[in-house]
Amino acid sequence: MANNTSFLCAIILFSTIVFLTNSSTAMTTFNVQLYGARGDGKTDSTKPFLTAWTLACGSEAQSMVYIPRGTYLVRNLVFWGPCKNIITFKIDGKLVAPKNYWSIGNSGYWILFAKVNRILVYGGTIDAKGAGYWSCRKKGGHCPQGARSISFSWCNNVLLSGLTSLNSQNLHVTVHHSSNVRIQNIRIRAPSRSPNTDGIIVQSSSGVTISGAVIGTGDDCIALNQGSVNIYIERVLCGPGHGISIGSLGDHADEEGVNNVTVTNSVFTKTRNGVRIKSWARPSTGFVRNVEFRNLVMRNVGNPLIIDQNYCPSGKGCPNQSSGVKISGVTFANIKGTSTTPIAMKLDCSGSHHCTEITLKNIKLTYMKGATTSYCKNAHGGASGVVLLAVLLMFFSSFLLMRTSMAAYNYNVVKFGAKPDGRTDSTKAFLGAWQAACRSAASVTVTVPRGSFLLKPVEFRGPCRSKITFQIYGTIVAPSDYRGLGNSGYWILFVKVNRISINGGTLDARGASFWACRKSGKSCPAGARSMTFNWANNVVVTGLTSINSQVTHLVINSCNNVVVGKVKLVAPDQSPNTDGLHVQNSAGVTVTDSTFQTGDDCISIGPGTRNLYMSKLNCGPGHGISIGSLGRDAKEAGVQNITLVNSVFSGSDNGVRIKSWARQSTGFVRNVLFQNLIMKNVQNPIIVDQNYCPTHQGCPKQGSGVKISQVVYRNIQGTSRTQHALKFDCSRSNPCQAIRLHDIKLTFNGRSATSQCKNIKGVKAGVVMPQGCL
Repeated sequence: MANNTSFLCAIILFSTIVFLTNSSTAMTTFNVQLYGARGDGKTDSTKPFLTAWTLACGSEAQSMVYIPRGTYLVRNLVFWGPCKNIITFKIDGKLVAPKNYWSIGNSGYWILFAKVNRILVYGGTIDAKGAGYWSCRKKGGHCPQGARSISFSWCNNVLLSGLTSLNSQNLHVTVHHSSNVRIQNIRIRAPSRSPNTDGIIVQSSSGVTISGAVIGTGDDCIALNQGSVNIYIERVLCGPGHGISIGSLGDHADEEGVNNVTVTNSVFTKTRNGVRIKSWARPSTGFVRNVEFRNLVMRNVGNPLIIDQNYCPSGKGCPNQSSGVKISGVTFANIKGTSTTPIAMKLDCSGSHHCTEITLKNIKLTYMKGATTSYCKNAHGGASGVVLLAVLLMFFSSFLLMRTSMAAYNYNVVKFGAKPDGRTDSTKAFLGAWQAACRSAASVTVTVPRGSFLLKPVEFRGPCRSKITFQIYGTIVAPSDYRGLGNSGYWILFVKVNRISINGGTLDARGASFWACRKSGKSCPAGARSMTFNWANNVVVTGLTSINSQVTHLVINSCNNVVVGKVKLVAPDQSPNTDGLHVQNSAGVTVTDSTFQTGDDCISIGPGTRNLYMSKLNCGPGHGISIGSLGRDAKEAGVQNITLVNSVFSGSDNGVRIKSWARQSTGFVRNVLFQNLIMKNVQNPIIVDQNYCPTHQGCPKQGSGVKISQVVYRNIQGTSRTQHALKFDCSRSNPCQAIRLHDIKLTFNGRSATSQCKNIKGVKAGVVMPQGCL
């Protein structure tokens, strides 16, 4: 595995296929063929590529460097920033390296983006033709250092989508000293015996998301090196190769740590390793903490689960020493499959810095249809659920303590006085369990067992010393008198908590009497949000059901790195202001596999939301998924990098909506993708409303200052409940810019619907029904 490159993640989204392919209206296009590039695979096109980049980078307008179909021979390419605006690098053809591996091998890179902010690289194939270089390496001859195929160094706000990388000399994709990066739907291939052809390397970077990758190489599929923070990896098919690794770490005495890593929903096939943490056996200031390997399938994998802190391949500089890298807070959960070796789990931790807070949950690994064994040294933690690994081989005095009860790390609210009868106030007991958990130096679980627990407004405040899991098996109910919650503004509030997971259970805020008060016009309290996270980081909410909230069910405010999955948020369709999820002033939020049935927005997206990814949602009844209302305040943070895909709207008042007040504001909306959506009898399937002014005070006869640009609607089909299926009522002072409609098929009463559009600029592609907007 290589140790010297990489780049960034988390559940982090830059724009997706929002950078319009043939849009002269939306952006200036610089076609490399106009500057002398030839798609014949023989003519050196390096200079034309650099010329196109220089012009695009210097343009005041959003620009595209376009590589049409054909095969383009290019030598080393360095695309320097900073640039003046967003750049799309769209590849419809294929880039190939020279056959002579020395041509690119001495530089260490082939294609390099350096100090570029807001860059999208989309589509195409790059082939570094590395076979000659590998042959040189295997023969032991005099060879260059080798080139990484595509690299991002000191870049921010990056999307790499739809690329195929073949036969790198060594590393395929590297992310280094970068932030806010999304790598999606890419394919990486090199022979299984090609040396050091790692797929993706991340180093000294933060906020990197890798999603939907197929990687087969001669080294690690993905490697996370020192300084990798807030990394989210999902839906990776890995194999052949060496698996997904954290490390090698500890090569240097003074080294950055690795923190907040999630690898989930991935499959490993015939790899040498599955998931691995690896460090050199020498002193170091490095660390690894807060890592989750979850929902993984192993198919004939050599070492499915491995921690190796005695890495010393050359036998020099590390014998008789122990690793200084401190590993803590690592969870292996829901991992199943087959091992090609009898020892399916090997935890070989440092003698001077033991691994701590290791958690095993539901591990089912077999060898030749029989049980596997485990080998553990200097590892401490606990196990729960089904763990099909034979008794640990206790060859060493310090070994992993397998405790199914985990009593020391489990704070059951009943033991603090909570009563599961639905009548006794359990607020004090919940706070007691929380405070004990928050003081713990080890990862802990607060357990709410089966039963019904009455809870008044409660604030769970951090920071806490370690990761906390709130495991709910029962139902938490609010007081029957709505005033018991309504005046506080919140019901269950988490404040300044880092590393918190909420798993399972049901919340019932009993909001019906509060709604009745609101509808009667009486003097009512403001209403309480059911569950709120303020200034929290690294949050997971999964399997939660929330019913009958007084107002919003779930709020994420001023948070970073949040995952919401498999939640169900339900209230009657006539219940006022019962939004499902509200996100505001937050970054790196992922929402998947969830159901929203409410009296207001399924999801509302407020000012300051960045890098929000939503997938596989069911919305309806309700008011749809809305960006806004925005522009209420004159000075307001913008909304950017929003993606919604693969979702269904059923009987909702709106489908996808962008809404802003008709008044001056510094706010904006940009880089939004709505893709693969189905509308079932939706009143306004696609709507932009920039003349929102419900009280007709403070905004009549004004134009919205919110600037909307770079919004893509792609592959949206279904039925509209009204004749106007598309409505773009954009600001007259700030028209909507760079809007793209692609493959829209919406009908009304069995025939084509109509559109209503004002102050909009953009393009359309494919079949667009209804027509008339662009």
